[in-house]
Amino acid sequence: MKTESGKEKRMVQELDLLKKHQKISVKELAAALGVSEMTVRRDLELLRKNHVLERSYGYAALVEGGNGYSYEGENYDLRRARLENFAEKDRIAKYAASLIRPDDWVFLDNGTTVSRMTFYLPTDFEYTVLCYNFLILAELLKHSNIKVIFPGGYYHPEDYNFTSPEAVEFIRRHRANKAFLSVSGVHQSLGITCINANIVENKKAMIESSAQNIILADSSKFGLVKANHFADIPDMDLVITDTNLPAGWKKILANAQTQLKMV
Repeated sequence: MKTESGKEKRMVQELDLLKKHQKISVKELAAALGVSEMTVRRDLELLRKNHVLERSYGYAALVEGGNGYSYEGENYDLRRARLENFAEKDRIAKYAASLIRPDDWVFLDNGTTVSRMTFYLPTDFEYTVLCYNFLILAELLKHSNIKVIFPGGYYHPEDYNFTSPEAVEFIRRHRANKAFLSVSGVHQSLGITCINANIVENKKAMIESSAQNIILADSSKFGLVKANHFADIPDMDLVITDTNLPAGWKKILANAQTQLKMV
């Protein structure tokens, strides 16, 4: 079983201190954790890139929004989720971004792994991306080679998503070569699930309208079941995960005729 790296543990501690104080100096963080200020600065830059905090000279503060939510008794801390399995999610996102080709039409779902694709998107050719998450949208708009489509809707600040019935129909009217999808759980018999009910219809519309459906899921998601079902394993063409995939899942995916890539 995969264990947290020293960096992951430290960044979680930094996040907990930020939640407690809302704003804290680099010097105070270094003293509290017993590490150098340079180490803290490197951590804070990673946290900033992953939309966990904002930087000002010598200080860090939590970003607005992204507080997560509770659903049927389960708490989901979006900021902490961005730090879990950090290295694995990064490798998965980097490989996923490498699959985009010139003139592709791409759907980008929400989620901490899918959003990390924006760090690795191709910049040397043109393609089109449809998304419904504000943080992903903000990153896409930094790239002049990407044509961006955004269906809009009602804004959910707890996870930065926009949803509405009109947005679902808007997605269904478009077609994509590839859809990159996030998951909270992948189960052999109960299918592919997420925690947040608000985004289920967006996900289904993307799956229905894409030639190739690709899920990005670190190995901790396999065997889990969450509240909201949006697809079954055979609906997916490709699963991208890490090398800690639990035993038996290669055969399960092969039987579903779903390709597997471990990175």
